[in-house]
Amino acid sequence: MPQLKKGNSRAMPIVSSDEVRRLVGPVADTTIAATLASGASAEEVEVAAWYLSGEGDRMDRLSHPMSGRVERIYDILSEDELYMNDEP
Repeated sequence: MPQLKKGNSRAMPIVSSDEVRRLVGPVADTTIAATLASGASAEEVEVAAWYLSGEGDRMDRLSHPMSGRVERIYDILSEDELYMNDEP
């Protein structure tokens, strides 16, 4: 799971559609807009995608509960048919 370090640029909000697509792959334009509007960082988007992909075991999930922007991005991505259909 990604680790946030003080001063890490990954804590800065994502500012471009290219960056969102680089992190999660193909998504609808509405998903891009909602992700950018959330102010989420690259790490927060990666964590949400990590949860959606089912990565990690139950203990991982217990020690890294979803909340705040991660939970919001999880909801945004889970409602995107293009993203959900692209998952293997």
